[in-house]
Amino acid sequence: MKQNMINMMTESFASFWQQRNAKERRLLSVATVIVLFALIYWIFINPALTNKAKLEAAIPPLRLQVSEMAIMSGQYAQITTAMTENIEPISRETLEASLLRKGIKAQSMTASEDIVHVQISSVAYSVIMEWILEMQKAARLTVEEAKLTALPEKGQVGVVLTMKQQKAVS
Repeated sequence: MKQNMINMMTESFASFWQQRNAKERRLLSVATVIVLFALIYWIFINPALTNKAKLEAAIPPLRLQVSEMAIMSGQYAQITTAMTENIEPISRETLEASLLRKGIKAQSMTASEDIVHVQISSVAYSVIMEWILEMQKAARLTVEEAKLTALPEKGQVGVVLTMKQQKAVS
């Protein structure tokens, strides 16, 4: 059936072609070649050129990202090295000394193993934040739980903190 259909189409085309004179055949051949080249250009060449330009435009930001990632990787290596250094366990005396340097009076304070619990009845918000940052850097304490209560005096807060000392990475 298929072969029969193909034969019919071939005969039909041959008949159509024979009915045309030489000038028309040449014109149809040239038109067919032009249409084929146009199709090849629009299907294959144009998308390739367009995407090539887009990719070339995307390369500089990607190179920048690679360099940023390399910098971050170096920073990670430095941080890992710093984290492997042993920090002495936090003690009540260390906490008291650091609070005293900032002029903070703790209402209650406990330090056991790697957990620190501090309660302060009244302190300036900025001062307690500076102290928390100092403790994060000096003793690797991170805030596990924080409760800050605004007091009637401007900028003053009541604070209850639970902090945990980060252990060295092995």
